[in-house]
Amino acid sequence: MGAKRVFDFTYVEFDEGSTSGKLAAVVTLTPILAAFGLLSAFVVTRRLAWLWSFAGAVAIDVACGALKEVIGQPRPPGSYRHGPGMPSEHAAFSAFCAVHLCLWTVRRVRCARGLKAAACAAFVGWALLVAGSRHVLGVHTAGQLACGASLGAVSGTAWFALE
Repeated sequence: MGAKRVFDFTYVEFDEGSTSGKLAAVVTLTPILAAFGLLSAFVVTRRLAWLWSFAGAVAIDVACGALKEVIGQPRPPGSYRHGPGMPSEHAAFSAFCAVHLCLWTVRRVRCARGLKAAACAAFVGWALLVAGSRHVLGVHTAGQLACGASLGAVSGTAWFALE
């Protein structure tokens, strides 16, 4: 057996005994569930709109990874994560999903306006919680989160327009 390495795809550090840290650790992992949900919705319904949403979310995540390497801005001092932090992939992914799914709900779902507003509020609230969790965990600065969220929101709008 060779040397061991941590699989850090879902690795999250938080202060022991911190309820807000534990909650932030859980919230920061929810984009994985969102991606799984989008792909599962496609598999179950065979509606290409779900696959299109999933593809856009993955595309913004990949674009953020490439931008991080180009920009090279470090994460905040004391972050347990290494490598560049600008823009935040979590903020971009969640903002993309929130905006894209809000537009889809408002324009394509037939139901009461109040339900549409509640759905959009839930999407936006989730995106804000994800971005906030990254700040609480100390892995991104406010600027990195704002940049990621802006990139995600603009991309979500453009992706919807391409649909």
